[in-house]
Amino acid sequence: MEFLPILLPRRIRSFIEMVDWHEGTVTNNEKNNKEKLSSHDEMLTKLDKILKEEPWKLGFSQITYRELKLFCCEATWAAFCQCDHLLWKIPELQKNALIIYNKLKQVCREMGHTCEDQDKLTELVSKDMAIEQAWQSLKFLKDEKIVVSEKKRVFLYNLYKSERDIAFAICNLTRNTPWQLHVDVGEVLDVTNANKPRESVDKNETNDDQPCVVKKANNISDVLEECDNGFDDLAQTPEEISEVEVDQDQVKAIEMICSNPVTVISGKGGCGKTTIVSLLFRYLERMEEEMAKEVAEACKDFENDLGASEEWNTFNSYLVQDDDYTKKSLHVLFTAPIGRAAGLLREKTGIPAYTLYQVLCSFYAWRKAHGENPWKFSTVSVLVVDEGSLVSVQVLGSVLQLLLTDAKLAKLIILGDIRQLPSIDPGNMLADTFESLKLKGWSIELRTNHRAESQLIVDNATRISQQTFPQFDAVLEISEYNETLPMLSPEKKFILVALPSDGGATYLTTVIKALLKKGPGLQDARRSQFIAFRREDCEIINELCCSHYSKHPMRNFKRRLQFQCNDKICATRNAYIKHLLPEERNICTRNSSSQDANQCTCNVCSRGKAHLSGGSTARTAHTEDDRRLCNGEIFFITNDVETEKRIRLLTIKSLDGTEHSLLYKALRRECVIKHAWARTIHTFQGSEEKTIVYVVGNAGRQHWQHVYTAVTRGRCRVYIVAEEAKLTKAISKKSFPRKTCLRQRLKETFAEVNDHSKQMSSPPKNWSSQESQTQEDFATTSVHVGDSFTNKEEPFLPDKEQTGNGQWRSAEPAGTGGETSLQSDGPKRRGNFTDASESPWKVPLVTTEDSPLGTTKLQNLTLKSATPKRLFKS
Repeated sequence: MEFLPILLPRRIRSFIEMVDWHEGTVTNNEKNNKEKLSSHDEMLTKLDKILKEEPWKLGFSQITYRELKLFCCEATWAAFCQCDHLLWKIPELQKNALIIYNKLKQVCREMGHTCEDQDKLTELVSKDMAIEQAWQSLKFLKDEKIVVSEKKRVFLYNLYKSERDIAFAICNLTRNTPWQLHVDVGEVLDVTNANKPRESVDKNETNDDQPCVVKKANNISDVLEECDNGFDDLAQTPEEISEVEVDQDQVKAIEMICSNPVTVISGKGGCGKTTIVSLLFRYLERMEEEMAKEVAEACKDFENDLGASEEWNTFNSYLVQDDDYTKKSLHVLFTAPIGRAAGLLREKTGIPAYTLYQVLCSFYAWRKAHGENPWKFSTVSVLVVDEGSLVSVQVLGSVLQLLLTDAKLAKLIILGDIRQLPSIDPGNMLADTFESLKLKGWSIELRTNHRAESQLIVDNATRISQQTFPQFDAVLEISEYNETLPMLSPEKKFILVALPSDGGATYLTTVIKALLKKGPGLQDARRSQFIAFRREDCEIINELCCSHYSKHPMRNFKRRLQFQCNDKICATRNAYIKHLLPEERNICTRNSSSQDANQCTCNVCSRGKAHLSGGSTARTAHTEDDRRLCNGEIFFITNDVETEKRIRLLTIKSLDGTEHSLLYKALRRECVIKHAWARTIHTFQGSEEKTIVYVVGNAGRQHWQHVYTAVTRGRCRVYIVAEEAKLTKAISKKSFPRKTCLRQRLKETFAEVNDHSKQMSSPPKNWSSQESQTQEDFATTSVHVGDSFTNKEEPFLPDKEQTGNGQWRSAEPAGTGGETSLQSDGPKRRGNFTDASESPWKVPLVTTEDSPLGTTKLQNLTLKSATPKRLFKS
């Protein structure tokens, strides 16, 4: 056990909590506690046995889950190398397997691949083992169901399964009966009329026509103050432009959403992706409300009719219930991959938005609680995923499977920009789905920009995507003889700050200081953002901004980060607000002589009881509050106080005006807050700001997608600080292609569905073969779509992933559950039922009497049937 802190450092705390340290102080809950402790003891016993006999098993998460029921738990090869006493216990075959597995994970993590060529993988480990040993280790990994081999490619099992899940989900939505949304596109895009009902329903909700209006503004002066602080240039929104001229791409996109089960919409910032989706579902919501009012008025008028019968009261009650259900039938779930993107989506649409991780966590929490109430998202029929370029294939595959099996998902809408950087996780979900669905006419790109102030930014973004040098309307050159910046006109929108070609990095501090003093758009830190490729550059810029905006150094004399009022900070981890709030500190009564000594409710005793009972250690206060501080969300510190009990509280204010007074230590521990005047490209992707300063720095691995993503973060003005040669190198450098198979999976599933539909639509050759052909069609329908993905060379794939455990079961309507029995038990019409009391559908439809029409099937279609149907039992 002494090696666990090295092998599994993140699990050591939970292992310690599993040990029964209070064996002699068990109270009334002895039975439940003993059952949980016995399961924990059994797991710890197995873990100790593995460490003594087969320590290599801890290096594979699939094996640790099968044998120890530990989820996402595995030791790295580097950790094994630190434990010499364990390393000699590992046989040569398993040792080589660990090396290959580690190399495959490294390639997928660094390059974004979901698979790697077998020859390439064996070449990468050729320094550590012979080719024959590498092939033997690969076979061992396949036999243990750790990797999947297909067409000379090797997949990590979880990535292979995720791509299959997405392909199966999209294909399953395609096979279902199309859900048509009947709307008038002209009325949907008529924003003036579309927004009125929304304002009348709730005046506190965000209005898309006025992005400066805060959802919970106290008075009109607060709203005007927000407008003056940064949204003057955004007065002409996409919605207002739509009133003047209707974008045909937007019209086509709305029609695709209404008619297709899956729609992928791509476009640059300002093209109206989120706008048209929010307008469409607001319009549908308004139509449902109007229909509900009309039905209620009709019911009331009919009820007041003197000639109405008494049965109407019963019928009316059922009608009202059905109307209430219809009113809630359109359940749209807005999601985004990261918290900041979900917050922006919530601000733009005025509709609650969640991260994909929140959807997953809510399901697992609901399942763990065994609640009688339905799942929070069990009624979802439409899933909208914004910022699709950031979405991981693993997360999306899991969410789609849950919504198909435990909800009522019928439509999937993915929004994003295919030219942006893909997710930092392996896979290329948006680009693969966009290109695959383009052949079916289910994907579209919005090409028209609807932000007049960002037209130059959009044009230059297009040039960068074509790997062409952008056009600047202002160029500021810095040299060793001239380190000052001239006064810039506020009308300039795309500015290059050219550094000297030799030693340009030494001038970075001078340039940033000059921009902070004179740069238009940088006076307000709430409406500006610095972006850099390297963390070192972000560290330098944050230090300068802290001195400029907050008038204090970023670190104290101990080189520790210090946070004060006016600091711009961000959360780097998700955390629930209920875990950050101050709570009353109760006095511990455990050692007192009172009768309630064993019922102590202090923090320490409460956490100890939670550990012993196997429950959560989270705070019990504010349990119904599910608000969160999301990773990447930006705040400003407005107040910093210390209470009488020496508890430090920070009051933070988000960009939408929401304030919270939270514990400083909890913020540092749970959210790991950092200064946020400067962010890296990957951490700021999915967000936008009015003014952007992009510091290229050393080009390194940067390519045109990095520059494109950074530039498109700006809504009004963009500065690029770089040496011209390095900027040219970054733009001209091609992006690294990712090895993925999602596009191939989708093409295969669509081809199989098309072949099946052709077989169903083609007429049979003769009447006698129609029945057998029908049975074959039913058998084909019952076979899972994902079965075609399984290569003949991989019989080791677990059957339970295909048919059991709810992971691969087909989410067909309720009436199709009998198709599997047709395949196993044979067709029901071949049964021989002679009992007169049997129901009519069990009566044999085929008789042995010769038919003058040539076939018994044609005879049964005549009016003089040999066996007439009976509607009731005799």
